[in-house]
Amino acid sequence: MAELKAVRDLIRAKYGGMKVLDSTLVREFLERGFEQKLLELYEEFTRGVCSLGYLAEQLGITTWEAYELLEKKGLRTSNL
Repeated sequence: MAELKAVRDLIRAKYGGMKVLDSTLVREFLERGFEQKLLELYEEFTRGVCSLGYLAEQLGITTWEAYELLEKKGLRTSNL
């Protein structure tokens, strides 16, 4: 979540009071960033470099949410 806040702060600094955060473009940008980070962390997870808990922490979600997210995407939830 800290990463999302940093992105929001950056957008606010650049565009001031404009309602940029509500735009579809910004929402898509944030979603793509999240998906990219998820893929990078998942690759580390499958190689045994990080745990599911670490993956979740880096994404700003709970371990249970990470587990459900991986299941919904049809990805392995165990790196054993």
